[in-house]
Amino acid sequence: MAASVTGCLSGSDSVKVFLKVCRVIDGDTFEGRMTVNTKEAYNPGVNPWAYELTKVTVRISGIDAPERGQFYGDVASLHLQWLISGKAVGLKLKQRDSYGRWIATAYLDGADIAEELLKEGLAWHYKEYDSNSRYAQLETEAKLDGRGLWCDDRAVPPWEWRRMSKYERDAYR
Repeated sequence: MAASVTGCLSGSDSVKVFLKVCRVIDGDTFEGRMTVNTKEAYNPGVNPWAYELTKVTVRISGIDAPERGQFYGDVASLHLQWLISGKAVGLKLKQRDSYGRWIATAYLDGADIAEELLKEGLAWHYKEYDSNSRYAQLETEAKLDGRGLWCDDRAVPPWEWRRMSKYERDAYR
């Protein structure tokens, strides 16, 4: 039985795709190889030819983490790497973005990874694309407690950072 990314977009709310994470790209994006379930993701004895081990790039839905080179960008990337590298992550796929990445809610042992990053103050709730009230609440709590990137008043959302010139960015590194 081969796993297929598009075959899992059935509209169901259950986790149907598992990836064994092989690389964290930044604080909200990672790559992994598909597997059918978490046991197979951890089992080195499984014949890799038995499954379609497609490399998949995933952008975590609902959040936007600081970019590499941006204040707290490396911290967010390292934290995500610490959380999920080499582990099986469950996905609720939503859609592909303009870069070909899958936008998905990602889970580790049943816990929402986006919630973890928001709690630690390592991402913004991406309100323009997501209306999750829990995410908004977690961002507000981290901000009030001064956790993570919220410890500095100069924190600039990544969507604004990406629009800045190289010279403007230097003031916020």
